Amino acid sequence: MIREARLDDLRRLEACAREFYAQSRFLKGFDPERFEAFWTSLLEQEMGVIFLLVSDRDGEIEGTLGGVIYPEPYSGARIATEFFWFVHQARRGEGLKLLRAFESWARAKGCAQIRMAHLVDLMPAKLETVYRRFGYTPAEVQYLKELES
Repeated sequence: MIREARLDDLRRLEACAREFYAQSRFLKGFDPERFEAFWTSLLEQEMGVIFLLVSDRDGEIEGTLGGVIYPEPYSGARIATEFFWFVHQARRGEGLKLLRAFESWARAKGCAQIRMAHLVDLMPAKLETVYRRFGYTPAEVQYLKELES
């Protein structure tokens, strides 16, 4: 089952976040309190959404996709951007339901574009295939440099 997260679901997402962070060398320092505060603000202001893939058997969260809406700085067009998308290995095929839900939400909110990302160390070729199949085209590549304190 796919449903929108409620505020009381945010704490339950910690296990998914920790698993996601453990799989990438680029993600560091997950702070559950900061996550909860950030997403509480976005959800309360209706600027963000988190979709959950929930087990019909036991109600456990098996996948999630979160994103935000913001005005594009120079045109003002409404943009929906994915912030995270994670599905437990055993349910990966069903994660596409999360993407469809996010797309429907963005359309209903009057967005002109949806922007999706992927970490280059987590299934980049497979995700590129999925994105292209859903009509997405590559638009930008980001580069990261770790700074020493």
